[in-house]
Amino acid sequence: MSIIALATMLAAINATPQAAVDAYGEAVARNDPALLARAFEPSAIMYCIQDGAIRATYQAQWKTRMRAGTAPTGPISTKLQWLDQGTSTALARATAIRGSKTFTDYLLLARIDGSWRVIGKTCQADARYFPASQAAVGAVVDTKLASDRAWDGDLLAKSIHPRALVMTIEDGELVAATLAEWQARYVDRRTSSSGNAVIETSRVVDARGDIGVARWSFRTPAGDIWTDRALMIRTPAGWRMMALAFAKEVPTAR
Repeated sequence: MSIIALATMLAAINATPQAAVDAYGEAVARNDPALLARAFEPSAIMYCIQDGAIRATYQAQWKTRMRAGTAPTGPISTKLQWLDQGTSTALARATAIRGSKTFTDYLLLARIDGSWRVIGKTCQADARYFPASQAAVGAVVDTKLASDRAWDGDLLAKSIHPRALVMTIEDGELVAATLAEWQARYVDRRTSSSGNAVIETSRVVDARGDIGVARWSFRTPAGDIWTDRALMIRTPAGWRMMALAFAKEVPTAR
């Protein structure tokens, strides 16, 4: 490998979640789809509250907009405000100024093949802290844990949106499955086990307006510690996870 090729490869690695957030901010400021690709994993979807409705943007759409447009005018910045990080997954909250609007961005990140990348995003302009939003996000976590303990696919659907991806990292690669796939797995698991007596060990919830995140860790009957991190949004059917990543790790809040 040439020195130039090696330097290019190293430059594309986000060594920390902060580096991934910085690459995302620079991509928007420069209207650069290549930088966006460095920051975001290709399957990542951005869900934003706009005029009271949920707008979804997948990566090809976002990059097409960048190629067709020009760098935005006015104040542009993306500043990391809060981070909850483990060895392979993380959650972040950033303040994103886009001209006259200030957005709250929640980002779900994963360490894929040695590089941190965003695997899901939610956003809302002028999002404010509301205790009711915090409580609602916590209630979704309670429902998810109840579904796990009983292998209950119906409860699972009350916590995860049909469009959401449930993800983990295996051998440095991202592995994702749909809600329907996980419901099928719960059916399989009920044939050999009446439930999964997990014990929650810690939880972190953060919410603004109609978007939020949660991280919860739990101990399995075998004694393993797992951590789930999720992006959440208020839908017409209630609060739901729009992206979920799970990993066998002990969280480290920062």
